[in-house]
Amino acid sequence: MNFLRKHWQDLGVVVGLLVCIYVMMNRTILSELTMILWLNFVAILIHQFEEYRWPGTFAGMFNVVLFKSETPDRYPLNKQSAMIINVIIAYVFYLLPVLFPSIVWLGLAPILMGFFQVIWHGIFANIKAKSVYNPGLFAAIFLHVPIGIWYINNIVDHHLSTTADWILGATYFIVAVYILIVKGNLWLRNKNSPYSFSKKQLGAYYHKLKDL
Repeated sequence: MNFLRKHWQDLGVVVGLLVCIYVMMNRTILSELTMILWLNFVAILIHQFEEYRWPGTFAGMFNVVLFKSETPDRYPLNKQSAMIINVIIAYVFYLLPVLFPSIVWLGLAPILMGFFQVIWHGIFANIKAKSVYNPGLFAAIFLHVPIGIWYINNIVDHHLSTTADWILGATYFIVAVYILIVKGNLWLRNKNSPYSFSKKQLGAYYHKLKDL
C-alpha cells in the first residue's frame, strides 16, 4: 500500500503508455469513438502525473492557496486521499466509457470534466494563486480540450447523441464532481493523517502561505 501511495501516478503513466501502444496496434480495428475514449483515459493519467509528479506541486496549491492550511503537508488533502480520489476518477469514471462506448452519456461526463479542468486550472486556480500556470493546466489545454472537441464532433457528425444523453451526461458529471472531488476531500480529510506530502510536492506554494 505504501508503494501505491508513492507511485500510483507513475504507474498511471505506464498504463497510459501501454494503452497508446494498444491503440496504435489496433487502430484499424477499433472504432473512432473507442479510440477517442481510450485517449481520453490516457489524458487523465497524464493530467494526474502532471499534478502529483512533474512538476507535481498540486498538493501545495490545493492546501496552501485554496485552504490556507496550517498543516499543508497533510490537510485537507493528504497523500492517501489524493491516491483514492484520483484512482477512482481515472479507473472508474474515465475507464467505464471505454468499456461501454455505445452509452454516449457515460462518455460525455468525463469529456465535460476535461473542459471543466481548463476552467478550474486555467481561471479559478490561477486567479487564486496569482499565477499563469499550475500543475494540471498543460494536460487540460493540450489533451482534454482537443480530445473533447474530437469526441463531440464524432457523436454529432454520426448522430449518436440525443438530448437525453446531454442531460444525463451533464448530470452525471456534476454528481461525479460533487461526490468524488467535493465530498471525497471532506470525507477523507484528517488533520492528523500520517500520509503527508513531501516539501517537493508542496513546492513554492508552501513559501507563499504567509503572503496569502
